Amino acid sequence: SALVYGTHHPYGEFITEETLNNISLDNVRAYYESMSNPKNAYLVVIGDINASEVESKIRGLFGSWASRAITDYKMPLASPNVQFTQINFVDMPNAVQSNISVSNNVQLKMSDPDYHAGLIASYILGGGGSAYLYQNLRETHGYTYGSYASLGSDKYVSRFRAYALTRNEVTDSSIVEILKEVKRIKNETVTPETLLKAKALYAGSFVRALEQPQTIASYALNIKINNLPKDFYTTYLEKINAVSAEDVKRVANAYFKTENARIIVVGKGSDILENLEKTGIPIKYFDPYANSVEKPVFSKPIPTGVTTQSVLDSYLNSIGGKEQVKTVKTVLTTSNVKIEGVPFAPTAEIKAKFPNKESIEMTIEGMGVIMKQKFNGEAGYMEQQGQRKALTEEELVDKKSEFSIFPELHFDLSKVNLESMTIIDGNDVYKLKVSSGKNDSYRYYDTKTGYLMRVESTIDAQGQSMISTVDYGNYSPINGILFPYSQTVNSGPQIINFNITNIKVNEGVGDADFD
Repeated sequence: SALVYGTHHPYGEFITEETLNNISLDNVRAYYESMSNPKNAYLVVIGDINASEVESKIRGLFGSWASRAITDYKMPLASPNVQFTQINFVDMPNAVQSNISVSNNVQLKMSDPDYHAGLIASYILGGGGSAYLYQNLRETHGYTYGSYASLGSDKYVSRFRAYALTRNEVTDSSIVEILKEVKRIKNETVTPETLLKAKALYAGSFVRALEQPQTIASYALNIKINNLPKDFYTTYLEKINAVSAEDVKRVANAYFKTENARIIVVGKGSDILENLEKTGIPIKYFDPYANSVEKPVFSKPIPTGVTTQSVLDSYLNSIGGKEQVKTVKTVLTTSNVKIEGVPFAPTAEIKAKFPNKESIEMTIEGMGVIMKQKFNGEAGYMEQQGQRKALTEEELVDKKSEFSIFPELHFDLSKVNLESMTIIDGNDVYKLKVSSGKNDSYRYYDTKTGYLMRVESTIDAQGQSMISTVDYGNYSPINGILFPYSQTVNSGPQIINFNITNIKVNEGVGDADFD
């Protein structure tokens, strides 16, 4: 939205920590005084009611609401469409899929003659399982679980959008196929069967929606705020059925502006950018706040003499030395946990014992333990909300092969490879790939300090694969060894911050803790 409409436009604004902190109580009061006004308020009542009784109650409740002069607000113009088709790329290093959105602004109001034809055209292109995009990208190619399109209408500005979530390796191919289907509906006349089926499906969804009182309320409000004729919805299906194949082609050419579209791609640049460049479509680069940036740099030449072994040795030396690290047999960590979007703050106690025993318990004051995860070297389980689930055979194999404390001491070098030198948060890091069968992982070490900065792995959650990253920082000494006192776990949409308050080495951990 920020790229399409511009961050100066209300439809392109989005909340950041900075903008949120800029709001004062005086701002809230001023907004209320200028905008909370019966002159620009609507009240819609739907139900089995007596109109005169309801009106009397409304007057009793709202009659004293004093009117004031309405603040004059002039809606700014949205950003214009781009002059040529281009990819707007936003790098998201932990993305396991690419988010693709082919988009351009449109001026289409509900009162415009093209409105109903636009609905049918977008429905044929991307309205569901029988639509062009879905049939191509999912049924024919298997690139995605679904691809869709929409054509918005608004009294100020809206947009056309064709979109999909695709696997990284087929991002470029998906863009080619999306553009192909948009051009198809612009250049080819839809068949009578396709048009008839789209009308029937759309009419069915329209009629089903009428069963909900809130739908009737929204329709009444639409008529009022969009200056629609009073019979707009009573003649709705009649106008849908009047849409012709020629109408579909005409509105597709009028509003589906592939020649002036932004192809907005959010994804893992190190995996997909090389193939995006091969499409020949110009690429511009943006950060997550819609600011223009330089092309991301994903790798640098590895300096002469740097090897997998030297990177691991550098890390072990930087945190205290290999011999000192070998003396650590157990670690007990206590953390304050902040889960973004969650109102409560748990405490986490993590215990580890060489070679691979591990215990994680999260506790909330007044609620007790809310989550446990245990592995005693042979068996394990996860318990949450009173439900216990044993680790699968596959999970047990992985756990048995892992080292819970300083795995760098025990890596099989035939399964660890120095892949590249890349950048994290402006710092050069060495990227090591650790092969482990089903899901490989990556470890990133700062080229200057030697510290482990990030671990990246693929996890399965609710039937989907996603990239999970753990970022490490604030290294501080305990018993002559440096430990990271801050850890941030990023798994899909969930971000968990661990602020470590206490670490005990070789004390406070026994075998019973892992049962």
